[in-house]
Amino acid sequence: PPLLRCYGVRVPAAKAVNGIYEFQGVLDGRPVYHQTGVSSGNHLWFSEDGEESHCWFVTPKDQPLGGKPEAAIAKCVSAARWPWEATGWTVCGKSHRFVPAPNMQFQLVLPAAELTVRIEAPISLRRRSSRADTGAEGRAPGSSGGEGVALRFRGAGAINERPMYAEADDATLRLFWMPKMSRWLIATVRSPDDGGGIATITARSMPDDGSTWASMLPWEARAWEMPSCPTLGMEDGDALWQAAGRRLHMEMRSPPLQLTGDRADVPESLIGLYEPKGMFHSRVYYVQRLEDISLENSVGPKCLWFAEDRGQWVLTDPTCLGNSQEVLARVNSRAWWPWEAHLGGSTSPATLGAAPFACLPVWFGGATVLAGSRMSWEVAEHSGAFHKAKDMMVSLVCAQKIMVKAAERATHPFLGTYERKGLVSSRPFYMQIVPEAGADEAEDPAEAEAALQQFVLWFSDELEQWLITEDFRFLDGATVDARASDTAWFPWEVTAKWEVSDSRGGFCQDPFLNIVAVE
Repeated sequence: PPLLRCYGVRVPAAKAVNGIYEFQGVLDGRPVYHQTGVSSGNHLWFSEDGEESHCWFVTPKDQPLGGKPEAAIAKCVSAARWPWEATGWTVCGKSHRFVPAPNMQFQLVLPAAELTVRIEAPISLRRRSSRADTGAEGRAPGSSGGEGVALRFRGAGAINERPMYAEADDATLRLFWMPKMSRWLIATVRSPDDGGGIATITARSMPDDGSTWASMLPWEARAWEMPSCPTLGMEDGDALWQAAGRRLHMEMRSPPLQLTGDRADVPESLIGLYEPKGMFHSRVYYVQRLEDISLENSVGPKCLWFAEDRGQWVLTDPTCLGNSQEVLARVNSRAWWPWEAHLGGSTSPATLGAAPFACLPVWFGGATVLAGSRMSWEVAEHSGAFHKAKDMMVSLVCAQKIMVKAAERATHPFLGTYERKGLVSSRPFYMQIVPEAGADEAEDPAEAEAALQQFVLWFSDELEQWLITEDFRFLDGATVDARASDTAWFPWEVTAKWEVSDSRGGFCQDPFLNIVAVE
């Protein structure tokens, strides 16, 4: 996996270990990661030699990999294959003595805001056929026949040390990992009031022993099985398992993208709108929209995809998908999403590491704390060389202004119009538009104080929630004014109920609170 997150270190001398780490290569048969963002730029690596054989180390960036483990900031004696499986970390404290850090842990930074599962509907899903995304003759794209249904799964926390997903319109349909079976399951679960547990299994992946990424990422599971009739919970009953083949297809969903840049540095043929068309190398790939192509500047659409062999996002002709020998543009980043590639690989608040929240990231207007981690796109020249195009960027296509609405008599101070200000947690965030003269014209001190309030609508990848907070609490999810437990790409796509703070530490649902895209 390209990105890991370290958290839980509370020892002051070692708090800089917290943050985001990006994959760099392999050493002693284990992956090597380099810390990105505003923290110290540490290295995470594994060693089989030395006094403490089979040990994971976190060392400063000025120390060579594989050497001087005595300079380690943190270490864990473990033969675990992956750093997120290692437990029992110790960190360097006062007087260079190592002390236990029981809460220190590495975890995967997973990309999926939303999964699309196209499935030839079994009996248990026929009731959802009204929402079917069907092609000709009622078939789902890529299916061999039958009633096609397109299901949208969004993040719903974690279970069994793996992410769990719930269907956006029916939270009882879940996608989760079963360690005893070594499979991913798509199953309907009972509510806690009905005793919980699995009611029936809709589909299951083929067993995986952990040797492939299918055990970590459900969209990497290529082979699935479906029952011939509904199961009785975990028991097969009369069901016979059959290979799903093309009847089930899973992929990550992505919004369209806009590629922009200075015409002096970026060829006209590369600029335009790019739409998601499928997955390649565990990431979504995009193809330029035909309407944006001028035959005077291009012979056809361009393709934006991730080249695993290069560790880069590249632009090529569509016929070169999978062949990175001839690229038209590139950026050196393993980011899950191309719109984060030039922003250091991630826009997670965790990239701040041990830095205070006051140090806002570079994608927040005017701040420069992460400027050193920015990457520039490079464009190919006719000679075969590349030149940097600092103004070239890939951005999400989304609304620039939104409205936060509620019931007619609602008095929430965060209601009103918001405008887009940047990116955080891979999604856009919006800031409330407040009249400049509001506080000066108010006669009541309470009204004057309220007029000075300004709110931000943003997504927390740590909490997996859309949040509304006051501007000075931006990136701090400890105190929020409203929240929605939904991982939708955009706030106006949220299907979960919004909850509003009751000012006593609790929350209550506001069924009339919703977000509307304006422009």
